[in-house]
Order: sequence, then C-alpha cells, then structure tokens
Amino acid sequence: MENKAHALAAGLFTLLLGAAVVAAAMWFSGDTYEKAYYVLESKYAVTGLNEQAVVRYRGVDIGKVTRIRFDPSDSRVILIDVAIDSSMQLTRATFAELRYQGVTGLSYVMLDDTGKSAERLPPATEEGSTRIPIRESLFSNLADVTQQVLSDAREVMKRMNTLLSDDNQLQLSRALSSIETATRELAVLAKAIEPAARNSDALVADARKAFQQADKLLIEIAATNRDLANRLQAFDRVAGSAEKAGGAITALADNVTTETLPRINALAEELARTSRSLDRLANSIKEQPQSVVFGRRSGPPGPGETGFDGKGAAK
Repeated sequence: MENKAHALAAGLFTLLLGAAVVAAAMWFSGDTYEKAYYVLESKYAVTGLNEQAVVRYRGVDIGKVTRIRFDPSDSRVILIDVAIDSSMQLTRATFAELRYQGVTGLSYVMLDDTGKSAERLPPATEEGSTRIPIRESLFSNLADVTQQVLSDAREVMKRMNTLLSDDNQLQLSRALSSIETATRELAVLAKAIEPAARNSDALVADARKAFQQADKLLIEIAATNRDLANRLQAFDRVAGSAEKAGGAITALADNVTTETLPRINALAEELARTSRSLDRLANSIKEQPQSVVFGRRSGPPGPGETGFDGKGAAK
C-alpha cells in the first residue's frame, strides 16, 4: 500500500514538473509585449523570407512575420503580415527592406524612416489593414546587375570568338607582318636621316634668322600699306574735289546752253541786221555821195503822184 502511494506521488510530481517545464518554455519563448499589426507590400521577390522571421527597426528587434500571402486583387503584389511592439511610433515615411542573415540565405525585415513626414502611422484594428511599402533591396539590385554583367560578358565572349576566328587570325598575322616590315623600314629611314638631324641646330638657327627677317619684312610691308592707305585717301579726296568741279562745269555748261547761247544768237541776229543796214548805207553813199551833204535824192514819182508820166520818169 505504501509503495502504491509513493508511486502515485512520484507520478504526480513528474506530471507537474513536465507541465511546469512546458509552461516555462512557452513563457520564455512567447512574446511578452503588446502587439500592433501592419502589412508590408512588396512588388519584388521575397526569397528567403519565412513566417516567424525577425522584424527589426534600425537593427533592433521589434516583432516577427506572422504570414506571407499574395494580394487577392493583384497576384504580382506580395503581402507580408507583421506583428511589432505597439510602443513603436511608426510614421507615414516608414519603409521596409529585406536583408539577409549572413550566408544562410534567410531573410529578415528591416524597417526604417526617411524623416520626410512626422505624421504617425496608426496601427491596424484588424490584422493587415495598414500597408508599408517594401523597397528593392541592395542584394536584389546586385543580382540584377550581376545578371546584366553576365549577359554582357556572354556577348563579349561571342564577339571575341568571332574576332578570333581562323580568317581573322590569318588577317591579324598578316597585319603584324606588315607592321614588322614597316618598323624595319622606319629604322632604316631613321639611320638615313640621322646626319641631317645632327645638323638640325644649324637649320633651326637659319630658320630663326629667316623668321626674323620675315618679321622685319612684314613690318615694312605694314608701313608701306599704311602709306598706300594714306595716298589712297588723298586720291579719294582729289577724286571728290574733281567730282565737285565736274558738277560745277556741268552746271556752267547747262547755264551757257539755256541762257547764254540764246542771248548770243539774238545778238548775232541783231549784228547781222545792223551789218545789212550798214551795207545798204554804204552802197547808198557810194551811189550818191552828194547825199551826205544834200541829202538823199528822192526816187521817181509813182503812180498817182505829181509828175508821173506813165514811164516811170518825172516831167
């Protein structure tokens, strides 16, 4: 009977101890903070992220991932439910990134704030009603860049294979042979011009003297050009004066044509009439010299005059 009592006590103790161990394990493994629920929205792959993954804010653990699912309205968007410490004061400028834990390939969520908004982001009354955007991580960008680099390297290798084909190698060998031949010819040419190069100092001195003389000649030419320019200006002034004189002569000719010549013509006609009158007077004096003393004799009477006899003689 006593053995049965001891066995019963030992069994009860074992059960109670097991329950206490389970309760302690649950206590220590469970979350002791009040939770606030948010939803992270990702348009990128979430490789390595699992439920119960750690959520950190600037490196400090503040919660865990509770669920990962697709957006019912858009299958390209992945929704990640997180439960974090409700004492965290998240703002509307909060964003999330996926980070990797060493070389394990597992991911965790890192929250951060740009500081562009101080407005508080209220926690959801229901799980998943408030969303925080997830930005593309550095490793995703690195993977994309690596993929692009590999594609470029593959393209470069293809072009190198094309460049190093048998035909191209033959042409390259020929080109190298031509370059070698040209190099030899250049060496021979360099030896040939070496004596001339030694005399280059004298040639340079002669060239310097020639340049100095050319400078002097240019100065003299410039002076000559200035003299010619002055003379051309004088010629221009003389031409202007001649043009003015020509204008005056033209005006004088016009005046002579329009005024003087008519007067000379009238004077010439008057002189002609006077000359005819003088001729008649001289003829009259020549025929009747006595008319200078006695006056001019009157002519025979005409018809109807006294003494007219019809023959033209006076009675």
